[in-house]
Amino acid sequence: MVSLDDIVQEAIDRQATDIHVEMDAPIYWRQGEAMVRSDSVFTRDILDEVYKRCGCQVVGCKNLSVDAACTCQGLRIRVHLYAVQQKVCGTLRLLYQRQLGLGDSEEDKLLKDLSLKTDGLILITGPTGSGKSYTLASCITYINQEAAKHIVTLEDPVEYMFTNDKSLIHQRELHRDVASMAGGVRDALREDPDIIMIGELRDRETLEAALQAAETGHLVFATMHTQRAITAIQRMISLFPGEQQEEVRNQLAQVLRAIICQHLTRIDAEFVTIRDILLNTTAVSNLIRQKKEPQILSVQETQKPMQTMEMAVHELESKWGRRQELREVLHTSYGTV
Repeated sequence: MVSLDDIVQEAIDRQATDIHVEMDAPIYWRQGEAMVRSDSVFTRDILDEVYKRCGCQVVGCKNLSVDAACTCQGLRIRVHLYAVQQKVCGTLRLLYQRQLGLGDSEEDKLLKDLSLKTDGLILITGPTGSGKSYTLASCITYINQEAAKHIVTLEDPVEYMFTNDKSLIHQRELHRDVASMAGGVRDALREDPDIIMIGELRDRETLEAALQAAETGHLVFATMHTQRAITAIQRMISLFPGEQQEEVRNQLAQVLRAIICQHLTRIDAEFVTIRDILLNTTAVSNLIRQKKEPQILSVQETQKPMQTMEMAVHELESKWGRRQELREVLHTSYGTV
């Protein structure tokens, strides 16, 4: 009988990033851009094992939607279960930790420098599946190795598990440890943190709390779904009503440290991260205040280590040659500024 361990091990062997399941139907693997069908079938016994490992109560499939995480074969797995025509389906994302951390590339050196800031807001953005959580976890791992800090994370669900090294890390999960992300940030301010990590900025209340935390001398990491770095600025401002937007612009101009927007593509069986890098220099800060975000592109193009997505793609093209995968990244991110 096939078990959850068997399924996950096969996914690891295949270097799959996701496992797609449907009750009493064949299992599929996400391998690069392809969906590959396996000979194994997802059964009720495997579903019960998923529930047990995630600590979830078994419920009927009607209107089912469950977000959780578990550990299997030494790997953290993000689990999303949902209903399709009264059948339980799910996507299990494998969170590979074997190389969790920051390397010696110029971009990783920049992330190291940002991770040792003492205050402000650092955003890691990008579309779904672009490795935002991995980059964020790598930054936390680096801090844990290098600095004696108190780090509070707010996640939905907890994905990468950290072990205290030089830092003290408390990982809090939405709906288990905190009722809301915004409430969790406000709680964290009473917990003597140096660093607050927010799994995702999804709403105005959470963003307000994050800006307040950054204003009061804390370093705040967060993720957001955007295709470009500049789009993240526009998205944050648009979450507020018109009468508050000038105040928010001034807040962002003051507390924002960096926005790293990344896309993930696969070339010759290797995953390649492509980054749009925006640092909040004096020039960028003034443009945010003056409502001139489109002009930030020219600053990115001329002030290293900043770069636009086009610059990052063109640099990779010189290394890999012109590839359809790289042009797809630009096609995806066009039209968002």
